[in-house]
Amino acid sequence: MDNFLGTLVFLLPGVLAYFWLQAFGINPVVKHTPGEFTAVAALLWLPVSFGTLLLYNWAVVNVHYFSGVKPIWIIKDLLNASGSLVFLTAFFMLSLVVSFFISAIWAKWGYRILLVLINTIRKWRGVAAFSKGTSVWETVFLNNDDQYIEFGRLDIPEKAIVGRITKASRPFEPERNLFLDKTANVRKIIDEYEIPITNIFIDTKTGLYIKILDKNSVDGAMPFVEITGLSSSEAAVGVE
Repeated sequence: MDNFLGTLVFLLPGVLAYFWLQAFGINPVVKHTPGEFTAVAALLWLPVSFGTLLLYNWAVVNVHYFSGVKPIWIIKDLLNASGSLVFLTAFFMLSLVVSFFISAIWAKWGYRILLVLINTIRKWRGVAAFSKGTSVWETVFLNNDDQYIEFGRLDIPEKAIVGRITKASRPFEPERNLFLDKTANVRKIIDEYEIPITNIFIDTKTGLYIKILDKNSVDGAMPFVEITGLSSSEAAVGVE
């Protein structure tokens, strides 16, 4: 039981930080194995636990409720305190808050600064720079903006589906799926107007393509398109 509590104290803050980072959009290129996940959680443990213990020690010193409780500054005291249910509850609640703010700061500013430093070295070596997202799918389809697309196969483009993306699979979902609406409206716009194509996403494994249509052109033509009885037309498509 003591080993379990010690493991909980030493892994929980890192696991919480790992969860928040993924929720904020900082995802690895591939899904971590259990061993890699444990290593990452152990690395994240230090900043989160340090911040958590700083808050805990501040409360011990300044809050009357904690009178008689000693601050924790060494690992041995942390292990001894892990046998207290009150300490574990306080440690968990503080870790939840501290990991949230540390992860938010890293996702907003720290990751960008690190990416700039990495790309500076990569360009210096003559290697292509990393993009903001960790995968092509994330970079193209997981931005906070409307996208009008044409989805089809390279060998049968005449059966393509068009529409506006409303939902897209997250990076680690087993399949790449898109949920589209306004399919009839966008089809009529493409048939009646010359809509520029801004980018094309190609899945080299399956031969599927996704053409990204110029948003301003589609939005400009949308008020002039009237589809009676089909305004709620929707479609779900899969890339894999």
